[in-house]
Amino acid sequence: MLSAYLKLIRWPNVLIIGLIFLLAKTQLVDAFSALSGIESCLLDFHWIVLALATMLVAASGNVINDIFDQDIDLHNKPDRMIVGKSISEERAWNLYYALGSAGLGSGMFLCWQLGNVSNSLIFMLAAGGLYFYSHSYKRQLLIGNVVVALLAGLVPFLPLYIEMMCNPDGWMNLPWTGYLMAFAVFSFLTTFIRELVKDMEDMKGDTLLRCSTIPIVLGMNGAKAIASLLLVLLIGIIAWLQMAWLRDNQFLLFGYFFGAVQAPALMGLVQIVRGKTSQDFHRVSTLIKLLMLGGILSMIVFRIVVR
Repeated sequence: MLSAYLKLIRWPNVLIIGLIFLLAKTQLVDAFSALSGIESCLLDFHWIVLALATMLVAASGNVINDIFDQDIDLHNKPDRMIVGKSISEERAWNLYYALGSAGLGSGMFLCWQLGNVSNSLIFMLAAGGLYFYSHSYKRQLLIGNVVVALLAGLVPFLPLYIEMMCNPDGWMNLPWTGYLMAFAVFSFLTTFIRELVKDMEDMKGDTLLRCSTIPIVLGMNGAKAIASLLLVLLIGIIAWLQMAWLRDNQFLLFGYFFGAVQAPALMGLVQIVRGKTSQDFHRVSTLIKLLMLGGILSMIVFRIVVR
């Protein structure tokens, strides 16, 4: 039963969120603060509460997604269904309320600690966005893709948002601000691409339930063209950064991004162009997961470089 609950909250995805906060704190914020002498107003305790709140809200979003997706999952992945099979819908709802309440409570406590409870609205908006994404947005043209991509980009942006609360005049001078903003854009773009690929993977079941996803409205070729263009954009942006690193003799950064990000992106691009079956697009989704993980772990490489 425990394994079913862990699968329901998608524990690897939740742990990756925790990993983002851990690496952002230890590899970026602490490293750049030590070099510049400019300290963040966020204590270690604040980072822990922030990570916990975000992980709990994300876990609740995963639960509500499976609750509302029972009909779709019955067609797309009947062998991997959890709600209505391993866990009753009533228990799933109870878990959703418990996780969501704990996440929002943690976020409100953090904002209270920093002197402005009203700023906890961002956690409420995130929880609401996940609810309405699962309830209706994901079945509508483009809206669902944009919402979930924005929420993914919000994760690395949250430390900056919290920093703005307690340091409204000086947060832009922090040396790690640009890195987290760049990573927020990376998270948005890669998540949008992956959501589009998942729509292609789930097209059969989505069509039966009259969803209006991009592959259904624009056709598979139209969806493949958009996903390919976005991957080319991502590859181009990273290539531009790599050229700058090469000019600065940052060979470690150049090589790391080539192997950990560019390689899976290029393989994913080829697979999208050639892809025909749901299994093909599932492989693309896995490749995009790998390049997302590569982007997250790049914070360790940045720490090595700035020593």
